[in-house]
Amino acid sequence: MLRQQIRLLVFAFLLFVLPNIQTALLANEQQDIWRVDLHAVPCLTANERHFSKLAFYRWEQNRWQISDAETFFGTQLPEIPLIVFAPGYTLTTLQTTQVGLGIVRAFDPSKPCRVVFWTWFSDRGPCNIRRDVRNKFPIADNAGDYLALFLEKINPESKVCLFGFSLGSRIVCQAVETLRKSDRRPEGLRLNLVLSGAATNQDWFVHGGRFSRIPEIVEKVLVTYNSRDWVLRFYPLVYNFRDKAPALGFTGLPTQRIPTEFRSQFENININRYIGREHQTLLHVQTPAFRSRINTYFLFE
Repeated sequence: MLRQQIRLLVFAFLLFVLPNIQTALLANEQQDIWRVDLHAVPCLTANERHFSKLAFYRWEQNRWQISDAETFFGTQLPEIPLIVFAPGYTLTTLQTTQVGLGIVRAFDPSKPCRVVFWTWFSDRGPCNIRRDVRNKFPIADNAGDYLALFLEKINPESKVCLFGFSLGSRIVCQAVETLRKSDRRPEGLRLNLVLSGAATNQDWFVHGGRFSRIPEIVEKVLVTYNSRDWVLRFYPLVYNFRDKAPALGFTGLPTQRIPTEFRSQFENININRYIGREHQTLLHVQTPAFRSRINTYFLFE
């Protein structure tokens, strides 16, 4: 019990104290950090015309510098792993930056990578939480469609890891499913998925489910879940009081219901012994189970 309490205190320090002491990330030539902001298009259907409204920023000299899509895509090197982080519900741009930089700190600084924070319209609305979360579902799906357009434009030989936390998991899964259906999917594109604390229906990944065919174009899928998560415990109530669909991030994958040919592509890890009841991105990232898999899923090693 004492050892678990000490772990929780350490994780709380890493999550709340360090980002506020120093948001800035020390300059590192090996890590190229970007932010794509979707606040201008939360309710606009994802298409080429609206994609041009997305704002691109690059992290330079410990601050966000305005850039553009042409610069980003023109400097995308296929040999450098690309990591796209989609944050969860209620995170502001500042909080996404703090959490995103905290994630980057978990990577080996000697290994080059390019990281994109996919900043969508996740801000808390004025209505009650249940209604606000329901309102965010179509916005998150639309953010996923924009991410699919983004992936269509990168170098076709790229290695991309899509990392979604909470509702961000919905975004990255929607992006892969949209890309799978697209006739413009880049040939040779390598994809990995990391879904942590996923606020998606558990049964969407079983045979015949909404995202059941994702493994057709994804190499590996890592699911970290917490069977004590106090937020995701109430996930079924977001829909209606009769819907009993649990959250993937609460129960994990029902492996026995995954099509046999895809089972080897999934890894399912319960991390509740490290983080207790908390629903926080960096707590998932700081667990030994997560950190030991960074090179495999994020860096394709």
